[in-house]
Amino acid sequence: MSDASFTPDSRSLQVNGLELHHLDWGTSGRPPLVLLHGIRLHAHCWSHFSRAFRGDYHVLALDARGHGDSGWSEEGHYHLNDLYEDLHAVLEERKLGEVTLIGHSLGARTAMLYTHLHPERVRRLVLVDMGAGLPPTAKPVDFSRYTETPPPKDFATHEEAVEYLGGILRLAPRELIEESVRFGMRELPSGNFTWKYDPALSGPPRPRTGTPEWDLWEAVKTIDCPTLLLHGEHSRVVTPEIAQRMAAEMSDCRVELVEQAGHALFTDQPEAFAKSVKRFLAASHE
Repeated sequence: MSDASFTPDSRSLQVNGLELHHLDWGTSGRPPLVLLHGIRLHAHCWSHFSRAFRGDYHVLALDARGHGDSGWSEEGHYHLNDLYEDLHAVLEERKLGEVTLIGHSLGARTAMLYTHLHPERVRRLVLVDMGAGLPPTAKPVDFSRYTETPPPKDFATHEEAVEYLGGILRLAPRELIEESVRFGMRELPSGNFTWKYDPALSGPPRPRTGTPEWDLWEAVKTIDCPTLLLHGEHSRVVTPEIAQRMAAEMSDCRVELVEQAGHALFTDQPEAFAKSVKRFLAASHE
C-alpha cells in the first residue's frame, strides 16, 4: 500500500526527561517495524518508505532526541547510550514486543547497541550505510556531510532550502527533497528557516560521564538475528572492507550494494532500497 495522501499519527511520550516524538503509520497488530534516522535528520525522512510498507507492518518512525519534533537536551546529552535508553523506553511504553529495527547511520549504531543488549526483542535488523566502525582517515571527517544534513544555514524560504539540498542530493527524487525540507525545518525569530535539530549536534559528541564507550565491533559479534547491511555505491562511510568484516563477524549478515547511491541511499534510490528490504524480510520469513 502506498498512499501519498495518508497522514500518520503524530505521537509524543515523556521519556528520560524529554518529550520524544514519533510517527505511527497505523496497522496496529501487524509485525512492528521501527525506523531510526541518522544524525540531523528526522522521522519524516522515512515517509516514502513507510507508505510502501504500512499495509503489511505496524510502522513507527522515531524522532531521536534533539531532532525533528523531539525535545532538546539542555545538557547536550546525545551520547549513544542516551539514544539507546530512549529507544528502549519508547518500545517499552508502546508495548511492541518483538520488533524489526531499521536504522540509518547514527540510527543504525543505536539499533546495533539495542540488539546487542536486548537480543530477545529484535527479530530482524536492517543497517543502512553504517557498519560497526568508520573507515580510517588521515584527518577528521564529518561523515554526516554525505547525508541530507548540510551544516547549519538560514534560508529565506523553503524553496531556497530545497534548491540548496537538491544541490547536495543530486541523485534523489525532487519530491523526497521537498518533503524532507517541509518537515525538517523550523522558523527562526528573524522569519528565516533553519534545520530542525539542536545546534549542539553540529559539534563532536560529548562523552557521557561514568559510561564507557561501546565497542560495536564486539557488540555485533553477539547479534544472531538475520541482519541486512545496505551500503551505497558512492558512500564514504561503509567501505568494501567494512562490509566484508560485518559479513564475516556477524553470524547472519547479508550485504547488498545499492548502485548510484551515497550515504543517504534510501533517499537517493528509494525504490531500490525498498525492494532490497522487502526481499530481505520475505526471505527471513517476516
